[in-house]
Amino acid sequence: MQVSQRAWDLAEVAALVRDLRASAPAPGEHSVLRLLSHRVDFVFDLTDRGLAAGDVNDPVASKVLRHARAAALELAGNGPVGLVHGDLHPATVLSGPRAHLVVVDPRPTWGDPDFDAVDWVLEGVADPAVLERRGEELAALIPGMSPRRVPSWCRALAARIAVPRTCAGRDDAETQFLAALAGS
Repeated sequence: MQVSQRAWDLAEVAALVRDLRASAPAPGEHSVLRLLSHRVDFVFDLTDRGLAAGDVNDPVASKVLRHARAAALELAGNGPVGLVHGDLHPATVLSGPRAHLVVVDPRPTWGDPDFDAVDWVLEGVADPAVLERRGEELAALIPGMSPRRVPSWCRALAARIAVPRTCAGRDDAETQFLAALAGS
């Protein structure tokens, strides 16, 4: 199997996510999987550590990340509960036999499965209308996906991408959009 180098297709992504959701077991009482809130804390901790390693001590960036973490934790705590891949993005999807997509490198948790849509909806977006449209289109193709929660997840997690980019001096249209989406 090879990492897919081709551009992804929304319908193909929707089919993949539908398959993941359809085959997911119900949360078990004695499950070893943690809640999505643990994954949220982990990814924000990674961002914080990355900034600290780069010797970035920006109070505005820290404030944006704190607010974004709080928003993501709120979403993680008040949504539906299902199996979440936890790290679903184009680099963790391989082209398998007979042109099927295969998902690798899961970071499974119990929580809002809409979390898994964020990277697919945000990728390459630099316009609010495109973000909304992509989220709505994906939600229309995936039963149970919320066209309101997906953009909320995107807003909450945009800071994880925007803050390190802006601290590194990036000023492209996508970074500006992500920073605005994150509220920085």
